Amino acid sequence: MTRSTRETAAGWFSALTSGDAARAAEHLADDIEWINYAPVPGYNDRMPWIGTYHGPAAVLDSLKVFLDMVEVGKEELVDLVVEGDEAIGILHEKSVVKETGQSFEIDFIQHLTVRDGKIVRWKSYTDPSQILRAIDGRAA
Repeated sequence: MTRSTRETAAGWFSALTSGDAARAAEHLADDIEWINYAPVPGYNDRMPWIGTYHGPAAVLDSLKVFLDMVEVGKEELVDLVVEGDEAIGILHEKSVVKETGQSFEIDFIQHLTVRDGKIVRWKSYTDPSQILRAIDGRAA
């Protein structure tokens, strides 16, 4: 039996917010398209984990780059909206850039497309200015 869009999204966000990468990866389709912002040279390219990736291995590699640079303090799902094969999760995160010790706090949206109980497309939206400030070592 295939998981519903809501079950898939809820499982993904539960694994993600608890830091369980292996369980999170189980929700990704083999042909996933992962769109984590668009790099803009001279602006957000100091966030080396962003970009578009294909396949679970590439996604996990980009998450590793993020986790090598950032200590996630708290990440929680604030709201989940599901319609058909689309799900939108609104998350709140408080984290610290390891190199600078500077914290940041953001709200971000993950837009998921689910097919056959797996996430086939993932796209993230946020204002990265707080992350960039913390990377540059500037206090809030």
